This record gives sequence, C-alpha cells and structure tokens, in this order.
Amino acid sequence: MYCERCQCQYEGWTKKCPVCHTQLSDQLGPVPQEVEPIAYDDLLSRVRANGGRLTLHWETTLVRRKKGRTFPYSGHGYAWAASVAGSHDGLAMQFETTHTGKDRACGFPYRGYGFAWAAEMAGHISGNELTLSATEVVRERKWRFPYDGFGYAWTESMSGTCGDWLTVELLTTEVGRSRATGFPYRGYGFAWAAEGTLTLDLREAT
Repeated sequence: MYCERCQCQYEGWTKKCPVCHTQLSDQLGPVPQEVEPIAYDDLLSRVRANGGRLTLHWETTLVRRKKGRTFPYSGHGYAWAASVAGSHDGLAMQFETTHTGKDRACGFPYRGYGFAWAAEMAGHISGNELTLSATEVVRERKWRFPYDGFGYAWTESMSGTCGDWLTVELLTTEVGRSRATGFPYRGYGFAWAAEGTLTLDLREAT
C-alpha cells in the first residue's frame, strides 16, 4: 500500500499513512510532471499539426477502496480510480473523480457483489479545463465455492469537450483488480481503470 502525499510504501498492517494519515492506495502512480499551461489556440494548433487527432497515455495515480455489507453474510467491495495523470510531448493531463457511481447485488446463497466506478471526472489538459462523463461501464461477477461473491466494475470509456473545437475521449486499456474475504462468507471484489488513452479530436466546422 502507498501514500500518495508522502510517496512512501507500507505493508498491509495499516490502511492510513502513519505520518500524514492519508488513506493508502493500491498503487503509487507516476508523479505528474510540471508542465507549463498553454493557451487554447496553442492546443488547437498542436492537434491540427498532428492531423486533427492527438493521443496521450494516462495512468491512475490514486485508487479509492471501500467495504460494505448486508446482514447477515453478504460483503460488498467498491473501488474506483480517484485521480489519473499523463503527459506527452509537452502536454499534461490531470483529472480527479468528482462523482462516483455505486450499486450492489446479491446472489444465492450469501453472495454479495459491489460495483463502483468513476461516473464524472474534472481536470485539465495543460491548463485547459474540461469535464468527462462515463459513456460505458463494465461489470463482472465472480464467485468462489461455496459462498464468496466478488463484484468488479470499472469505467471503460468517458467523453467530453474542451472548448468549442475539441472533443475528448478517455479509454481504459488496463484494469487493476484485487479481492479480499471477511468472516463469515463475505467476499470483496475491487476493480478500477488502471491506465489508458485520452484522445483529442478536432471538431468539424458546422
């Protein structure tokens, strides 16, 4: 487990950083590079110079996890990408999850499935702000004999616009997942968007 603020790793004996008390995450993402903001017209020029499409690679820098349960046996695990970041050729992107989708289901006998995903994210591309909304969410159910159920969900794609001339699409290419169990018969599945691409497309004039 890792502390994003202190950039330190800890073993599984604690869920919060003993130094700054920040909630620990499953993995320590890349530290966002310091990139100077650029004007919107300059961003447009870079997209045009690249044939009207520009793609950045991103990685999740913070994962949130929660556990819940329903009486008497069902456990529900929830996880989502809380922040993502990436950079390419002098451009930088950074987004935070502002709204989380959450759902749960039960299966016979005693199997609980929890699902959570990033429903909306807000951030910027080199200082140019925008909001992304989920357009596709994937859910999976797994179980282990005889009672443990594990629910996994993640945001497969998001979309938005940047200014008047750019459409933005975020795609997930790699998914992180883990699971845990609790006494008695409680299984917790966790999944999150781990890395992917963000593509800027120049909109056609109407």
